[in-house]
Amino acid sequence: MSKHSSPLPEHVDLVIAGGGLAGHCAALQAAERGASVLLLEKTERYGGSTTHSSGSFAFAGTQAQRDAGFDDSPQNLEADIVRASGNLADPALVSLYIEHQAQAYEWLRGHGVVFHPVTLSSNQGVPRTHATNPSQLMDALNAAVQANPSIRYQPRAAITTLLQRDGRVAAVEFTLDGKRHTVHTSAGVLLATGGFSRNAELIRKFAPKMAGAMRLGGEGNDGDGLLLAWKLGADLVDMPYINGTFGISLNHYPDDRPPSGEEALLRLAIYRGGIAVNRNAERFADESISYKVLGERCLEQPGGIGFQLWDQDIMDQSVPAPNATDFESAFEKGLVRRADDIAALARTVGLDEARLVKTVDQYNQDVENGRDSVFGRSSLGKGWGKLVRIDRPPFYIYPCTTAILATYCGLKVTREMEVVDVLGAPISGLYAAGEIVGGFHGSGYMSGSSLSKSAIFGRVAAHSALASGKVLA
Repeated sequence: MSKHSSPLPEHVDLVIAGGGLAGHCAALQAAERGASVLLLEKTERYGGSTTHSSGSFAFAGTQAQRDAGFDDSPQNLEADIVRASGNLADPALVSLYIEHQAQAYEWLRGHGVVFHPVTLSSNQGVPRTHATNPSQLMDALNAAVQANPSIRYQPRAAITTLLQRDGRVAAVEFTLDGKRHTVHTSAGVLLATGGFSRNAELIRKFAPKMAGAMRLGGEGNDGDGLLLAWKLGADLVDMPYINGTFGISLNHYPDDRPPSGEEALLRLAIYRGGIAVNRNAERFADESISYKVLGERCLEQPGGIGFQLWDQDIMDQSVPAPNATDFESAFEKGLVRRADDIAALARTVGLDEARLVKTVDQYNQDVENGRDSVFGRSSLGKGWGKLVRIDRPPFYIYPCTTAILATYCGLKVTREMEVVDVLGAPISGLYAAGEIVGGFHGSGYMSGSSLSKSAIFGRVAAHSALASGKVLA
């Protein structure tokens, strides 16, 4: 009898809601410490937003970095996270990340996660993106979950109620195949249900400026876990800083029909030296800044559309992982257009030929002169890498826009991942990890820190819940 077909338990040590990266890491951590776990996923498929991500993790001081010749340290990583957050990140959460990041990297490798060569991404002062294939990442962790007899993984199970007893969250109600179930817990409930990128009402409530952005991310990211905690008085943090991601393929351009979640692609040639222009064939920002900030700038452009432009030298840097740098596959899918000169390239997407030629010529001249005279760009990304001319044919152009892939805000938590109420007191028996947690990213975002945070905080939350519930000796 499979674990899915066996009767549901009436009592476990820990209930985890959400079968994404944070939920899987928490479940494995709890089981490895001898606890019984019920891992609930409301959709048919595990993975959540992680499977829609670039698969990037941010670690510092790893052997992979040293092998690539990149000199980095946990202190550099901490400084970049704080800087990217606009100095708004909770110091307690940042220090927790730094303390556990090296161990988390080795722990993931030990569970079969394959990391690709280190690359540079947004808001990193040093290349520290340890990329994975998102599907391989989640398949490896789910295989470990399914193989662990202490974990019951249950898909199609939507949590509906958090039940308290004597002031402590002690049980959950959820629906499975149309039937309602109740499971009691010794250690509490860990919410890892992701953000609310697909909830139009919550986006309008907290981020009206993003109302025009595509709503993508995990299939089940409608904010249900956040609302359940909010109902118990949970405090929220970083809500004003929700932003979209620049670089999502339009796919059906020029019809402007948004892609489905399965079709959406993120490509960022700007961090390899490309530029971004609008429908007027003019640059609209310093392309080295965070793709979150660029996302907001893109929505301000005519039609909310941007075009990334690059040459063959940059195309030659295409690599499969992180997938944001896999330019070749985007071209093969027909999402990137190619031409032998800039004027012809403009015609492939309906831009003004003379104006695009002028824009590229001015940028190349600025690179030659050592100074971007329009927006002051001075590096490929966050001070790393020298600007390059875009002058080796053929040339490529990628119509793209802004989408909300993740919300990077949510429940306020303690350093132990306890959910905090509006008066600052922990809600007994309630923990959170992953995208649902606020307080870490602040007003910005350093690439790779979201997935790393999910893995790190998921493991910490599981340990804290078991210790608090006296499940651990």
